[in-house]
Amino acid sequence: MTTPTLKEQLQGRRFGLVLSAGYFGFYGHAGFLQGLRAAGLVPAAYAGTSAGGMVAAYAACGMAVEDFERLVLGQTRAAFWDPDPVGILRAALPGGAGATGLLKGARFRELLERTLPSPDFGSLAHPLVLVGANLTRGTPEVFTRGALAPRVHATCAYPGLFRAVELDGELYWDGGLVDKAPALALHESAAGRGLDALLVHYLPSRAGARLSGPFAYAKGIAAGNLALRHAHFRLQLQLLQARGVAVHVVVSHLPAVSPRRMEVGPEALKKAREDLLAALARPPRSLEEGLAAER
Repeated sequence: MTTPTLKEQLQGRRFGLVLSAGYFGFYGHAGFLQGLRAAGLVPAAYAGTSAGGMVAAYAACGMAVEDFERLVLGQTRAAFWDPDPVGILRAALPGGAGATGLLKGARFRELLERTLPSPDFGSLAHPLVLVGANLTRGTPEVFTRGALAPRVHATCAYPGLFRAVELDGELYWDGGLVDKAPALALHESAAGRGLDALLVHYLPSRAGARLSGPFAYAKGIAAGNLALRHAHFRLQLQLLQARGVAVHVVVSHLPAVSPRRMEVGPEALKKAREDLLAALARPPRSLEEGLAAER
């Protein structure tokens, strides 16, 4: 007897979609949503961090995939690029708030507030789980309620690029720092109750940079953090497997997109869509195979 394909195993089932952190990975996640739509698969709940959290939020709002695709492909660096060098110097002075990022984040917040169809978690079309890194307390924090745009901003506040985001008197950075792909957070939330399976779109972080030059210390810290995040994700998968939760991981190695290479975005979108459609057409990979593909 042949093993059912991933598509056959997801059809007719209530599954949650988890979108991982990934630098400018919203293009790839948009392509993944394209693939789901083409296959006729609709998630019952969403979760994500960083770029994955942003895409998950728009999807949980009920925004049509083609509308989100137009939104993503229509943006330029000017939509979020608002450096404030004078403010950075003031923040770095004794008594200042501390320099935490190049960009103020005001343009990005305005974009979110203007384009997110839902103002808060309570008005979403589908359940949503986001994760942010609480710098004040030194803990991960799961967002499932409150105003939506500030929390999407917080989970997307990439260290050094965006200033830390203040929520209720506490500071937050990118959720990908503490939870690369929040599969366990979704499973343990109210949104995860009654789900038959979890589908994870995982974007591996790039590694292997040679430690040299004046920023060798920062590169070393980043490499260590990368190892911890990958180990944390693998432990999540093993714990979910022990609990009998069906988790399917689709890994996409996408072309690098950055603020200066946003023109590569359509290529990343197409690649992620193709990755999903190929995965749906074959039997699901085992946990070990999924972990191996992550590297």
